[in-house]
Amino acid sequence: MISTLPIVARDHHERLMRHVDQLPAIGDSIGSASMADLRREVNETATFMSGLLVPHMEAAERTIYPELERLLQNRHSMAPMRREHAAVRRLLSELLHIREQLDREQLSNGDAFALRRILFNLYALLKIHLAEEQLYVAMIEHGISADAGAALAAALEHAGIAES
Repeated sequence: MISTLPIVARDHHERLMRHVDQLPAIGDSIGSASMADLRREVNETATFMSGLLVPHMEAAERTIYPELERLLQNRHSMAPMRREHAAVRRLLSELLHIREQLDREQLSNGDAFALRRILFNLYALLKIHLAEEQLYVAMIEHGISADAGAALAAALEHAGIAES
């Protein structure tokens, strides 16, 4: 049994979920929160996604997904997860575009709807995606050597900005 991979994966998952679980509240606050508060929340979300989530996705694509494809004996078995990563990157791009609009006094109705849609889509996609990744980590844990598990754990552990 590999002891470090499940621990690192669980801790990393919890770090990500602390941010993901805040997305609906941010979406619900659009229209009632001050622009300063909304700007701060969106900036924190963009920083989390760019600095922690995207590096996590890149680490998973580089290390965990190839190992899963080997275990599952199918080179394309992780294609759905990679498509979800592409969807997250697209939504992040949209979020970064909308963030530029937050320098105004008020959001237009269209921008408010778009921001709400982005936040709730990210929430739904990431809740499911991250839960599925946890299942995959359990599969890996039972199918690889301790050395390979330690290498995967190290890749995940160093993915993204340091944060408490």
